[in-house]
Amino acid sequence: MHNLPFNTVSLAADDVQALEDAYKALCAKFSISLPGDVDLSTKSFDLFINPDVSIGGVLRVDNTANNLYLVFVKIHYSSYGLRSATREDWYKYQVWAFIKSGKDFGRVLIRHETFNDRIVGLLHPVEVEFKDDKLFDHKFYVVSNDEQKALSAITWSFRNAVMDMGACVVIETAGHSLIIGDNTPVTDPQQVVALTEFAVKIAALK
Repeated sequence: MHNLPFNTVSLAADDVQALEDAYKALCAKFSISLPGDVDLSTKSFDLFINPDVSIGGVLRVDNTANNLYLVFVKIHYSSYGLRSATREDWYKYQVWAFIKSGKDFGRVLIRHETFNDRIVGLLHPVEVEFKDDKLFDHKFYVVSNDEQKALSAITWSFRNAVMDMGACVVIETAGHSLIIGDNTPVTDPQQVVALTEFAVKIAALK
């Protein structure tokens, strides 16, 4: 496929192929369009202010209650050989879903809870507690800069949708914006499709 809607400069051939396969899989599964010039306010998130990170392409997933975009993030890596002063540079892509919500979440991080989280929580409790939803509360680690705002925005329907979140997936919010991703490079088109299916569930919430 030619004319992919992504910046493929300096990408290895395998990575270009992975992007092409992901794009084909997305177009086959969802109604996908190119959003044109859209302001996603990505600078609110730490991921996008890293100087080694740039946005290499954006797709819009149509027909969702809240605006849903797939942000293709191009990440620059470099290293030096053990016996060489020559630096090696390469690039990889990640896909992050970006949702513009009607709700103000404040700053929130949601990920699967680990055993270490529970131990630390006993000594220094920082998590938002969902006392009326023990299953969600036990499964996920949720921190926020405004607990009451988070409790108001993270409704039962939102928590119910999040229960299907993949083990490595994280959700970060900044006000009315949410990003969803798993910090892994684009290699398997079905992984990108699965992330998008989950994001569509979240974007469908009102």
